[in-house]
Amino acid sequence: MGNYQQVYDTVTEMICDAKDLEMADLAPEMPLQQLNLDSLDYVELMVLAKREFGVTLNAEMFINQPNMTLGELCQSLADTQK
Repeated sequence: MGNYQQVYDTVTEMICDAKDLEMADLAPEMPLQQLNLDSLDYVELMVLAKREFGVTLNAEMFINQPNMTLGELCQSLADTQK
């Protein structure tokens, strides 16, 4: 099992950089759709997951779970981290 806090910090840092936000603007219970991520942001998330955590994400995951929260995404990455 991976380290949730490490995953959360890495993912939120990427989102903050992409969306010009502060860490304080994000919370684990925040739905991803509330972050107004565009398709390139999702691709960047998928690349980050593969590079940093060895986890392959696919677009269907985001499409099939439109109400996924930031915390749920990070927990999923932490649980499947290699």
